[in-house]
Amino acid sequence: MKDGTAGNQTERRPLRGEETDPVPARISAVLLTRDEESRIERCLRSLAWVDQILVVDTGSSDRTVSLARQFTEDIVTGDINRGFAYNRNLGNQSAGNDWILKVDADEVVTDELAGEIRRQVGREPGIRGYTAATRTYFHGRWIRGCGWYPMVQTRVFDRRHGTWEDLVHERLVLGGPTTRLRNDFLNFSYDDIQHYFTKFNLYTSLEALRLQQEGRRACWWNLPSLLFLRPAGFFLRSFILRRGWRDGFYGFLVSLFSSWYVMVKYMKLWERQRDAGTNNLDKTRNAV
Repeated sequence: MKDGTAGNQTERRPLRGEETDPVPARISAVLLTRDEESRIERCLRSLAWVDQILVVDTGSSDRTVSLARQFTEDIVTGDINRGFAYNRNLGNQSAGNDWILKVDADEVVTDELAGEIRRQVGREPGIRGYTAATRTYFHGRWIRGCGWYPMVQTRVFDRRHGTWEDLVHERLVLGGPTTRLRNDFLNFSYDDIQHYFTKFNLYTSLEALRLQQEGRRACWWNLPSLLFLRPAGFFLRSFILRRGWRDGFYGFLVSLFSSWYVMVKYMKLWERQRDAGTNNLDKTRNAV
């Protein structure tokens, strides 16, 4: 894998009507991967129109990297233990173009969205980024409630004016105005329950680390709130207020699992505190 700036640029497929348009901005699609062999080909095929595909692999143990090499040689090695923002910024720095398309390995860019991005990006003075909604699918069903839609994010941006922050659920800090794209990204994050909980485990572990780094603590006096009241409140907000009920049984599952997410991240925080205390006690005993 490469460790420096990626050099090879993808031969992109021209879009309909582009021959008569002014020269569009050159775009690098940057995606993070980790054990995505069942999804990455679909994603990379939908990116054939970009000028460069750059993959930041964060420790895949399956065929993800070999499959990615069929579409691009621009693959750099990331480190999931340093969080998502670190790896996103690594991808930005390694890309060959200033305009970055942020995409995940389980997502698809439709032809309509690709055409809209090509027509707009870099042609509006002063615009530093473009936001778009994401349609997230769970077990093959588009989840409209639970706060999962529209979930608008900045998806295309000028890296000279932006940087990623936060260990998990990273956010882009962009110095300049954005405008909204009409078409949606398609996100196929959760093909089955097993895949959901694989991501669930990774994300809750990183959340616990983030909470610990921020000085948050799980103590006997706040555990009832952290482990019961907050998860229950999150379920009600997701299923009732955010209309998860409209998605029927799947909306119920998403709301339930999301409430467990709140509980488990605090359980893991408590566990980290306990383990840290044990380690410190052991060190003290050894010193004596």
